[in-house]
Amino acid sequence: MKQIWGIGIWIVIMGFIPMTFDFGTKNSAASRDWRVINDGVMGGSSQGRALLTEESILFEGEISLENNGGFSSLKSPFTSYDLSGKKYLKIRYRGSGQPMAFTLETNRRWYRPYFKKRLSSTSGQWVEERIELQDFEAYRIGSRLKQTLTEDFLEQIIRIGFISDGKQAGPFRFEVDYIIFE
Repeated sequence: MKQIWGIGIWIVIMGFIPMTFDFGTKNSAASRDWRVINDGVMGGSSQGRALLTEESILFEGEISLENNGGFSSLKSPFTSYDLSGKKYLKIRYRGSGQPMAFTLETNRRWYRPYFKKRLSSTSGQWVEERIELQDFEAYRIGSRLKQTLTEDFLEQIIRIGFISDGKQAGPFRFEVDYIIFE
């Protein structure tokens, strides 16, 4: 019986502990193994690259609409990012050139639904934004679905990331200092 109470208390406490990805710490686990996925996987010719700076992860490149292209994304490694009990995403970032969105994925297959929230334009200035997780909307291959991010989906998150999918040709620059789920 004591074990059951202990497990229950641990689960409640874990829901209140923020999950943090601090890219300003070069050697942090948050900085490792993120990868760029461009529209070349579908025949497009957009280019993106990521590099670590002293205070952030920098994601930059050029969006091309040739060959039905139009996106570049930066993705975390696949793992369990159980966000049960979390209500908000807090992120410090700056960007210019292209609209950017934050993504939450529950499936490894690219054609399966995922959740997305567009981020505010910053004109190159650092901003800290706090977003309610319930404001994320489901998408499949760029089309919005009538589905919201529920607690069931929050515990199934296996990948987080960013995508520039505004279908606007041109350069982009997007920099992230930290991500906190609270």
